[in-house]
Amino acid sequence: MGKSQSALAKEIVGLLPTVAVNLRLSALLESAGVVLTPSQLLCAVLIDKSEGRRMCAGDIARRLSVSPPATTALVDRLVNAGLCSRSQGADRRVVWVSLTDRGRFLVDKLMSGLTEKISSALGPMDRSVQEALLGALRQVAIFAREITSDQSPKSAEDSTQLVMP
Repeated sequence: MGKSQSALAKEIVGLLPTVAVNLRLSALLESAGVVLTPSQLLCAVLIDKSEGRRMCAGDIARRLSVSPPATTALVDRLVNAGLCSRSQGADRRVVWVSLTDRGRFLVDKLMSGLTEKISSALGPMDRSVQEALLGALRQVAIFAREITSDQSPKSAEDSTQLVMP
């Protein structure tokens, strides 16, 4: 007889810290030669993947689940590093944040480096295992969004986009 749903949930809870520790974003950043904190990187990637490659500060705060003052400080550090710029919206209350050329280059470099690293790790795997891993990661993305949000994505396709809880 299979495990109960409660037993499965308990095992998943036990695995989450292991996954989080082993997929440390800071280690991936270091290996790619990036000198950003994980929060700075997530903010930059979020902006890069957004419609028009710009976001208002309030949307960044909501997507990263941080306070508006914390978002302001985060964006300030990215602006001071020359990776982001601010511009005033038509409504003066709206401040748009976008990546500079240097910021886009850094995000592209990181994504390229991670793609190479992942491609190398996939190399020894059988194609069916690679496809199973991709399917499982899509489900993990849906799962992560469901346990951290009141709304669920409509499909696995929705979850493959950069979604911050």
